[in-house]
Amino acid sequence: MLTRKTAVLATGTAAALLLAACGGGDDDDHVVAPPPPPPAAATAVPDSAVASSMALVTYLKAQKTDDETSEALTLPMLDVSASETEEPQTL
Repeated sequence: MLTRKTAVLATGTAAALLLAACGGGDDDDHVVAPPPPPPAAATAVPDSAVASSMALVTYLKAQKTDDETSEALTLPMLDVSASETEEPQTL
C-alpha cells in the first residue's frame, strides 16, 4: 500500500511539475521597437532654412527655377525669424 501511495504521489508530483514547466509561453518581456518615422516629403523645406530670413532666401535662391513640373514647397508650421539689423533680400 505504501508503494502504491508513493507511486501515485510521484506521478502527481511529476504531472504538476510538467504542467508548471509547460505553462510559461507568454513573452511579456519582449519589447517591440516603434516603427520609424515616415520620411520627410521631397517638397518639405528643412527647419534649418527657416532659422532666419537670410537662410530662407539662400535656400529659395538655390532651388531650380526652370522646373515647372515639380510640386510646391511646403514650409514648416513656424514663423521665419526676422532680424532687425539685416537688409531686405531680393528674390
